Amino acid sequence: MTEFKETYLQKAWGDSVDDVTMDDIRVAIEEVQKMDDDHGAFWVGIVKEDELILEVHKDLTLIVILEPDSAEEVRSKAKDWKEVEEFYNLFIKEQFEELKRKMF
Repeated sequence: MTEFKETYLQKAWGDSVDDVTMDDIRVAIEEVQKMDDDHGAFWVGIVKEDELILEVHKDLTLIVILEPDSAEEVRSKAKDWKEVEEFYNLFIKEQFEELKRKMF
């Protein structure tokens, strides 16, 4: 049986996208860099049985929830936007162990 997966991208300034691709994420990365600090964030969610989230802020702060049962947010800081893109690529491919290894 194939497991159903839903993805979405939500921008702090109100726009959202369903069925997220890396192109959508690249556009959001470009846009977030131009936003004011109050709206300078976006997050991508993967919904299966639980909801997993990777959020980035304009200052390169990352918040990740990979274990929804713990309800614990883990924070990290990317060195640049290229690294943010790499983290999102791993996230949407569901390569969570590799993502954790690179982020922490």
